[in-house]
Amino acid sequence: MSDRRHLLVDLDGTLLGMDIDRFLPIYLERLGSYVGEAVRLPDFSHRFMGAVQAMIAPRSEPQTNERAFYTAFRAGLSEDLSKRCDDAFDAFYREVFPQLRAHTRPIPGARRFIAAARDRGYHLTLATSPVFPLRAIVERLAWAGIGADVFERITSFENCHFAKPDHRYYREVLAMAGCGPRDALMIGNDRRDDGAATAVSIPLAWVNGSFKRTQDPIGQPVWRGSMRKLAQAMEEGNAPFAR
Repeated sequence: MSDRRHLLVDLDGTLLGMDIDRFLPIYLERLGSYVGEAVRLPDFSHRFMGAVQAMIAPRSEPQTNERAFYTAFRAGLSEDLSKRCDDAFDAFYREVFPQLRAHTRPIPGARRFIAAARDRGYHLTLATSPVFPLRAIVERLAWAGIGADVFERITSFENCHFAKPDHRYYREVLAMAGCGPRDALMIGNDRRDDGAATAVSIPLAWVNGSFKRTQDPIGQPVWRGSMRKLAQAMEEGNAPFAR
């Protein structure tokens, strides 16, 4: 039997522990406070969330998520103010974002899993929803104790045109990896976002949570359990990797 050689691995909740419902409000509050005050932009929060929606909404014009975000965010701003906002975003991710590590935790078994996958020669793609700039994704990987260089590719808002749970995101990831859906395995913890991979026939390994059967179109996982157990399965060459 042949192996699924391409592993598409989620980040938040899969390799890095966090309560996303708590983390996001803290992130948005810190971002809004820092950037909004730095450039004296009273409508920053409204403008930022509108740009996020523009980035993740279906669109007919092919453009990266980064371009969609900044086109919406900069609408009506002068060139000088846009430049100052860019500088403030850069400073935020450099100076403030690293402090949010305190609201996350490493997931037991995550580093062991990645190390075992590399030892066995699997192709690794960090398939995190590409709504953050690469620098913020690399920073969160560091919080998980994992270097960005272990991945052959990382999806970010700079290099993607769609976001989870849009099935076109997964088609784009497959194109990046140069493989078909049956040669890949999606590893994640979010039923909607990661489970959407099954819409394009990518099998799903479900980690770090329960997976109840429902009437929605999300396919059932080929494996489920903790990241620690998944690391053991990788080391032993057991399912879900063989087909």
